[in-house]
Amino acid sequence: MKYILYILKAYFFLAYKIYWLNKIYTNRLFKELNIIPTIENSSLSKNLRKRIMFYTSQCYMSASWTCALRGEQLTQREKKNVIYLGAITPILDDLTDTLKLTSTEISYLLKNKKGEERPELKIARYLYEQLLSMHNKSFNDVFEEALIAQDASLQQLEERSLNENELKKIALDKGGMFTLLYRTVLETPLKKGEKDALITLGYVLQQINDMFDIYKDYINKQQTLFTNSKNITINYLDYKSNLSKLIFQFEKLDFEKKNIEKCLVEISTITSRGMVCLNQLLTLQKNESEFDIKKYTRKQLICDMEKVNNIKKSLFYSVSFYHQIKAANKK
Repeated sequence: MKYILYILKAYFFLAYKIYWLNKIYTNRLFKELNIIPTIENSSLSKNLRKRIMFYTSQCYMSASWTCALRGEQLTQREKKNVIYLGAITPILDDLTDTLKLTSTEISYLLKNKKGEERPELKIARYLYEQLLSMHNKSFNDVFEEALIAQDASLQQLEERSLNENELKKIALDKGGMFTLLYRTVLETPLKKGEKDALITLGYVLQQINDMFDIYKDYINKQQTLFTNSKNITINYLDYKSNLSKLIFQFEKLDFEKKNIEKCLVEISTITSRGMVCLNQLLTLQKNESEFDIKKYTRKQLICDMEKVNNIKKSLFYSVSFYHQIKAANKK
């Protein structure tokens, strides 16, 4: 199939970065944390290490997209920033979701030591201080906005049913701000239109996260655009529309066309997974008047991307996305 080798190369290249290089850099962070006197070794539990590794991989992947876009690899300082930010993310999640702390409270605790503290908070403060040493005002501003977006996401656990517009805003703000935050730890200044493109990308990534977590969120009574959906076709059309918007916004950026294309192809390695998952959910609704999540089993709702057939489908959708990019280049 045309373009398949180019797409496969992008898949393997990104996998090498995420599963090999990121693992090396994150393990270096664990060693760094273990020699800091104020942080107990027990703070880095097996579960926390696993979650940090997951989030640093997400942050490293996002950084890889920017590298493709600008045509330059990460500097040594940027590598550290990426890992620091990825590592602090799951701890901030816990402070919000478990302790129900607001953005103002979290911000205060990161900046001020107060009495006996949770070990995780000590780690978060250390990571935050390393990130502040960049002296990057953009990071500071977006970090505060990301915390506020995290606040708003607590509405998803309320008993009252959130409507589609409310859920869209939560997904857009949270996904958009954290994707933008991942970008601010890199040294290259944002170009005109890049912020808007990244916010669209963040919304798409949040949709992917929510569709793959549909069963878990349903069990935990966390409302998302997918757990509350009565018609997956609407979700599908919204997702497709934002993928097209993403291509349009990236194509307008002031970067070399070949770099924009490479960046979008790398992004497609993730967005194509969303297409696989959405089509699985669409199949469930195929003979039903509406999507009723209560009717489906865990096996039916969870999309297993380790299945060979789903990997093949993902490659197919990446090739299809690449055709869209090529078509956009000709306009």
